[in-house]
Amino acid sequence: MLIKAKIKDIPAWERTEAVGIFTEAFTDDPLFKFAFPETEEREKLTKLMYEFVVMDMVPELNLTIKGVYKENKLAGCIIYTTPKSDQWSNKMMGAVSKMREKADNPRINLIGEFAMLDKYEPGVKYCYGNELAVKKDYRRKGIADKLIKTMINDCKSYPEVKGILIDTANKENITLYEKWGWELKQTTDFYSIKKYFMWKELKNNPGLLRASLFPHPRE
Repeated sequence: MLIKAKIKDIPAWERTEAVGIFTEAFTDDPLFKFAFPETEEREKLTKLMYEFVVMDMVPELNLTIKGVYKENKLAGCIIYTTPKSDQWSNKMMGAVSKMREKADNPRINLIGEFAMLDKYEPGVKYCYGNELAVKKDYRRKGIADKLIKTMINDCKSYPEVKGILIDTANKENITLYEKWGWELKQTTDFYSIKKYFMWKELKNNPGLLRASLFPHPRE
């Protein structure tokens, strides 16, 4: 059943709740299950990773973070990169080092390795869909659809952008994104799992943007 909800930027004081939603959604993601097979350790390090994404990456890289609110409760959230986003800096690399030190588990580096795998390059300017998650109680109620359409409409507002690139380790997500107009363009092996790159062309947009968990800083 679809629910009425409003979409807005997630303010800094509500981002701890966003961390919880991302953690809930990605604890059983194939990438995190591969990186951290033991459940308790996986839950701890998935939360640590999304604290880094939400509390460090979003403000420092000027990423867009929006949420869907139902009765003033955060039901789902999305993070994406637009032309106004910033490049990686030495400060961000320092934040990565602190996060790795706090994790105290060398397998945290697998998340970064996955992020930096060779990727599909469309050869035009694009936005990048970093993260999407919906709280369990609100799934199958149109929340993800609202978030995706918000990202698409926002990216269309930049004349130089021709499309949106996403990637996922979860094969089940392919069908979901195909429903919204994405096409599977590349599959890359990563140890025992795979990374799927998907591309959506934005029509009537004349026109390389990227942000992963650990992209290379600009030289």
